[in-house]
Amino acid sequence: MIENWFSERYSDNLQLSFRIKDQLLSVKTDFQRIDLFDTYDFGKLLTIDGTVQLTDRDEFVYHEMITMVPYYFTKKKPEKALIIGGGDGGAAKTLLGLGFKRIVNVEIDSQVVEVSKRFFPELSSAFDDPKVELIIGDGIKYAKTSDEKFDVVIIDSTDPVGPAEGLFNKEFYKGVKNLISDRGVVVSQSGSPFYQPNALKLAYSGMKEVFDDVRVYTAFIPTYPSGFWSFTMASSGTLSPRNEEVKSMQYFNGEVLEGSFKLPQFVRELLKKT
Repeated sequence: MIENWFSERYSDNLQLSFRIKDQLLSVKTDFQRIDLFDTYDFGKLLTIDGTVQLTDRDEFVYHEMITMVPYYFTKKKPEKALIIGGGDGGAAKTLLGLGFKRIVNVEIDSQVVEVSKRFFPELSSAFDDPKVELIIGDGIKYAKTSDEKFDVVIIDSTDPVGPAEGLFNKEFYKGVKNLISDRGVVVSQSGSPFYQPNALKLAYSGMKEVFDDVRVYTAFIPTYPSGFWSFTMASSGTLSPRNEEVKSMQYFNGEVLEGSFKLPQFVRELLKKT
């Protein structure tokens, strides 16, 4: 019996492998390579340039943590959000469930949206909601040119290489700062502190040069490198959670909201050196 596997390589000596039933899609876009697999243990698996983006089984962790945490850290209950990246629709879907009245989603690669509509309809259904405006375009350019204000800005990007490289620097964060309403927040996925410390250092140092308060929080995402993932959040004012009851989701709850900011010492040391 021939077995087929997809492997994401973390280094020359280490990789995570998924046994697959079939490869459902492989396409080279103007920006990146998109592959989709049907796996035995995690359902459908979406990869971009050979790195895992989401699976049926554990996508909820990432999408809840990149949306629910900033939701509770705005000065007042937020109503408007900007998502840069997020072409699968998962972040927009979660925000709709929180009652946002307007969501602008700027995705550079239309093929990511099309693949999600075909293979992840529950996530991409967010783009059919009239409260969501989907813009196929450059998020960096949008941050420089838009004059609209948002309570939450979510940078739901790939790692800081290729089309996402410019989403992890001071100049981009300056543009984002101008888009944030009073005491609003920005959050970015910032990679694995263990295998991708440079992504975390770039996000943290870039935000520190622009915003008054920057915090790092983490989550357990089984199919991401090491299973230990970081997010970096910032505000022009002091970051503190609103005093209201916290909604429980599949992964996220009140204890996770508090505990996700308790960082291991090696991460604390990494941030000190940044």
